[in-house]
Amino acid sequence: MKKILIASLVFLSLNAKTVDKIVAVVNNNPITSYDIQNLENQLHINQKQALNMLIDKRLIQNEIKKRGISVDDYEIDDAMRNIAKRNNMSLFEFQNILTQKGELQKFKKKLKENLLKQKLFAEIVNAKLKITPQDIKKYYQTHKEKFAVFQNIQVVKYSSNNPEILKKLSNNPYFNSPNLNVSTKTYSYNELPLDKVYLFKNTKVGQFTPVVNEGLNYVRYFISDKKGKVYLPFDKIQNVIAQQLATQKRNEILKEYFDRIKNRADIQIYN
Repeated sequence: MKKILIASLVFLSLNAKTVDKIVAVVNNNPITSYDIQNLENQLHINQKQALNMLIDKRLIQNEIKKRGISVDDYEIDDAMRNIAKRNNMSLFEFQNILTQKGELQKFKKKLKENLLKQKLFAEIVNAKLKITPQDIKKYYQTHKEKFAVFQNIQVVKYSSNNPEILKKLSNNPYFNSPNLNVSTKTYSYNELPLDKVYLFKNTKVGQFTPVVNEGLNYVRYFISDKKGKVYLPFDKIQNVIAQQLATQKRNEILKEYFDRIKNRADIQIYN
C-alpha cells in the first residue's frame, strides 16, 4: 500500500555549501528538490507536475530492474542509425554533430532510457492488446465525420531545397527567391496519398501547411480553395483506425497497470 508521510528532511552535501532537500522516496529511491527544479526548468512545468513525473519515472525504473530488461550498445547504435537516416544523415555524421556540441553521451543516455521504457511497455501491453476487425469497422461507423474530407482542392505549391526560404512565406506570402519554385495544382481527394489528404484537411483555406520534406526538396502548400465533402472509404482508412485504436488501448492498459503499481508502492512524500 502506498505510504504518504509528511515530514521535513534536509540533506547536507559533503562540501557543506549546497543544501538539497529530499522531497520524496519511492521504494527507497530518493527524489530531491534539485531533481524537481531541474525538470521544471527543462519542461517548463510546475513543481507538482515535476514531482508526479519523477515518481512515475522511479516506478518505471523499478519495473525495468525487476523484469531484468536491458539494452546493449548495438541496440543504441541501431536506434541512432535510424534517427540519422530519417534526417538524411549517416550515423557517423550524426554522432559527429552531437560530439561537436558535447552532447553525444547525454543523447545516448537518454536514448537508452527510452529504449528500456519501450521494452517495458511492450512487455506490459502486448499480451493484452487485441484489436479485432469488428472493432475497426464499428469505430469507422460511429465516428464517420472524422473521416469527412474535401472532394476537390486547389493549392499553390512552393518548393525549394532550402526549408528556411519556405518558412519566410508565413510573414510574406509574396516572398520571392531564385531558389523558390511556385505552381498551382488542383487535386481530387482520391488521387492524393493519405498523409497528404490529412495535411490538406487539417489546413484551413487561406493558410499555409507546415514545411514538408519530399525527398530531394522541401515543399509547402497554400490552400486556395476546397470544394465538396466526401467520406474516406473504409478500405483506405482501416489501417489508420487500427493504429488509433491500438494507441488508445495501449494508453489505457499502461495507465491501469501503473495506477495499480503506484497504489502498491512505498511512496513517502516529505514537506
